[in-house]
Amino acid sequence: MARRSRTSTNLLVRLRAWFGLDQEALALYLGISPSLVHSIETGRRALTADIFMALGPLLLHLPPPEAPAPAPAEEVPPPGLPAPEADELDFRRQVCAVQLAKLGRELAALEARARVAAHWAQTLPALRQAAAEAHSIPDPDNPDRGAWLLGWLERQARPLPAQDATRWHLLRARLAALTAEVAALNGSAGGPPIGR
Repeated sequence: MARRSRTSTNLLVRLRAWFGLDQEALALYLGISPSLVHSIETGRRALTADIFMALGPLLLHLPPPEAPAPAPAEEVPPPGLPAPEADELDFRRQVCAVQLAKLGRELAALEARARVAAHWAQTLPALRQAAAEAHSIPDPDNPDRGAWLLGWLERQARPLPAQDATRWHLLRARLAALTAEVAALNGSAGGPPIGR
């Protein structure tokens, strides 16, 4: 049975998460097989000095691991408020909960893409220079690797389109409105709080 990949403490997993890469893309960047990346991540193989050196330009831009965020305090409705009597209020609360969850997932995915794009934009100049230096003498077995790698880096660092910024603002506005509605329903109905 295959072992699970370690969480964010694994260097390759953290690198892939920071730069938004899957195992195949990281393998392409390193010039190794995806199965080797998987084996290193699962602890079946050790990270070799050659692979560590190839990761150097990316590692320079990888922040230290973050400490887990504390759990938010649970909101409790004020005492003395009865449970809602109207079915419409309960139904609307359920609708809001479903919409909050859906919009929250969309917003989180968009924000993750934006963070990855920012990571690449910040790192791209150093990666270009490192790639140019590493491939200043062409490899006779793969003479096009240097040019391919530069093109691959440029594609990874493409900024998000402007419509994504518009979508972000619209999602935030809709989430704020739904959150306010849920807060009002929780306050007037006395039911359990709903959060995103």
